[in-house]
Amino acid sequence: MGLDSLSPQDRPLNAQAILPAVQGVFQSDILIRQALIIGFNDLRQNPWQLQLVFNGLRYDNFTKEQYGEKEITKAVNWFLKTEIPVVMDYNLTSSPAMPIVVVSLDSCTEAEATLGDLHYETEESTPAEWQPLTQKFVGNYNATTGVLIPSIPVIVNTQMVLVDGAGNRYPILDLFTDPITSNCYPIIQKGLNTDFNNCVLEWASSKLSVQLESCNFKETYNIICNAKGEASELLYLWSIVMYSLMRYKKTLLEGRGFERTVISSTKVMTNNSLAPVGSENVWSRVISITGFNKMTWARTVSDKITQASFGPDSLNVSQINFLPNQFETDSSLIDPGFLTGDGIGVSV
Repeated sequence: MGLDSLSPQDRPLNAQAILPAVQGVFQSDILIRQALIIGFNDLRQNPWQLQLVFNGLRYDNFTKEQYGEKEITKAVNWFLKTEIPVVMDYNLTSSPAMPIVVVSLDSCTEAEATLGDLHYETEESTPAEWQPLTQKFVGNYNATTGVLIPSIPVIVNTQMVLVDGAGNRYPILDLFTDPITSNCYPIIQKGLNTDFNNCVLEWASSKLSVQLESCNFKETYNIICNAKGEASELLYLWSIVMYSLMRYKKTLLEGRGFERTVISSTKVMTNNSLAPVGSENVWSRVISITGFNKMTWARTVSDKITQASFGPDSLNVSQINFLPNQFETDSSLIDPGFLTGDGIGVSV
């Protein structure tokens, strides 16, 4: 038996994309790898950005003669003609093609100790519809005014919808009170040409409420730049990866949930594990990126309350779909009429 207050048959939560606010476990591996791939592709499509990666060499008075335009051109041409795969460490094969960028999770820890009940969105509604509030009736519809007079007595408000026999749903836009009988009738869209036999009333709001919870996590990823042969190619690759992480931080990291990122780098090192015996040296430099993300989940599912009434001692919750039309309470208390029929309710 599950923890939810409703059985699985009572809630249509099997449908895909039913709870968009529940993001689940944050997929940092995929996000960071794809951010680098998208960044590389964007730089290839906009080579003027590549010029800016190394722009400092062009204006430094002490290095521009030796490393200025010539070195920038060499670095840009190297990147544009070189395929640079980005892989996760667990997909890394022995003696991979060079150059290569390897993404590796270093740590993932909960950022603070909580019970998980601090999510900024405490609940989310589902598209589940309420059961009909009335038995089926025939509606006498005035296309000019939009007033519809049911064939049976009904209690109606603007938080309901009228559903005809074909399943078409018409929001209750307003109410019309008959000046002679004082009966209240719904006003729907004017000018309709449809069959108002077998009509029912339903609540306009979603039926179910899902309580949401979350935790914040701090994660550190190592982005390992690898190149063989000339160490200068590693420096080109490291510079381009650093530029990508900074230029696309807002769009590809922060904007996708990997927030407050901090970047650091190590020195250049030889990497014998990726170099076959007797081959050229493989050079590596590690970029560490630390950021925060949020993982969310659906805790419980429950019906919404749409009606409430006061008892002699306390506030009592009425049964679902019950429509009280009068209240009894202590005269010193505020009239609780505002609690009923709003179609919104609170979760239980």
